[in-house]
Amino acid sequence: MVRVVVNNGQYKLTIPKDLANSKRWTKGTKLRFVEDLDGRVFIVELEGTEKVNDELE
Repeated sequence: MVRVVVNNGQYKLTIPKDLANSKRWTKGTKLRFVEDLDGRVFIVELEGTEKVNDELE
C-alpha cells in the first residue's frame, strides 16, 4: 500500500518494500514522477543512479 505522509510541509509517498527490492531502489535512488496526457502517474528512475550489487544482498 502506498501512503501519503506530510512531514515539515513536504508530501512524501511510501513505496512498498517488495517494489523497492525488486527494482533495487535504495536510499539515494533518484526517481521522477511523470504524468501522461490521461493523468496517469509513472515513477521513472533517473539514469546514473547506483544499483545495489546482488552479491551484497
